[in-house]
Amino acid sequence: MSWLLFSNANDMYLSVVCGTIGVFTVEIQLTDSEISSYKSMGRSYIYQLANSIRYKPDYFMPRKVADFGNKFKVAEALSEWRNG
Repeated sequence: MSWLLFSNANDMYLSVVCGTIGVFTVEIQLTDSEISSYKSMGRSYIYQLANSIRYKPDYFMPRKVADFGNKFKVAEALSEWRNG
């Protein structure tokens, strides 16, 4: 698990695992352009974007969604998804 793609009624968010010794995540909201690229290129686009975030997380920090896990109740959403 190196990235997760989340969506709600209006937006899409990408959570990427970064780091080596100290592991952390960076969550960004996808722009309209990124969503269009995803829709036309599929998962390969998300792999590319995730790799960009993973290798240059500082570049994406201004876009980081603050308190993502709590704001969107990610633990609950993942639990629901796993239990199907």
